[in-house]
Order: sequence, then C-alpha cells, then structure tokens
Amino acid sequence: MSFPPLAPVLDLFANPSAARRPYRAPLATLFAAALLATTAGCAGGLDEPERFTGASSCAPGTTASSIIQAQCYSCHSTETKASGGGFDLQAAGLPGRLYTTNATCNSQPLADSANPSQSFFLKKLTPSPGCGGQMPLGGSLNAADTACLTEWLVAGKPSP
Repeated sequence: MSFPPLAPVLDLFANPSAARRPYRAPLATLFAAALLATTAGCAGGLDEPERFTGASSCAPGTTASSIIQAQCYSCHSTETKASGGGFDLQAAGLPGRLYTTNATCNSQPLADSANPSQSFFLKKLTPSPGCGGQMPLGGSLNAADTACLTEWLVAGKPSP
C-alpha cells in the first residue's frame, strides 16, 4: 500500500483557504505582471515633464523656472512686488496667471491665448517691447533662454 505525497496534504493544513480558492494564485501573478509592465519603463518624474514630452528648447539642466528665478526674482518676486517690482513671478500659478493678467503699461494681457508665442510677456524680452523697457533690466536673455521661456509659455496655455 502506497501513500500519497505529504507536501500537498500538509499545505492544505497550513493554509486551509488555499483549498477553497485555487484561482487566487494565477490572478495574483497576473496582477503583479501587469503592475510591473506598466511601471518598469517610467522615464522620469512629474517634476521633469520634458522627459515625457520629448526634446526641449531649454539648455541641459535649465528650466523656465530656473531662468525666471535667476533673471527676474530680484524685481518680480513675492517680496519685491510690494516695493514696486510689478508682477509677481514667484507666486504659484505660472504660466496660467500670465493669461489672466493685463500689463500695467498698455492693458494688454501678458500672455495671448490666441497666439502665445506673440505674447507681451515675451515681447518684454526684446529690445523694443512696445511699452516700458526690455526685461531683465540692464541686460538681456540669450537666445536659448528666450526659446525656453517661449516653449514654457506655449505649453502652459490654458485649455478653451
């Protein structure tokens, strides 16, 4: 007289619910495989959108936020706005707030939703902006930084 192998019998005693739900193991394996497949190829984080959208006009290691911080915050930050700096570029909501705020010198919107690349915000970076002086005061941005800010403004255009 031969006896059946003890391993399957012992497993049922160790985990009696396994005998009632044999379908769980394949489902768990399928779920784990699907989770791995959807997360394995993640190219970057949400704080790096250029990794998801393709090539960027910004120089490597440069973002529109870093350009604005370096070139504009000395006059256009939350702290300096009260002392006559004008528009606060540090407060949350950029570039969206540019589409809802008018310039003080000509009452035009800072950003034109119909044609973001021709916005007054970007014209202020040129030698002849139409009203007021070129920004940043006492200097100018290089072509790569201007292209980076243009791309950022166009990408931040609000949906209709």
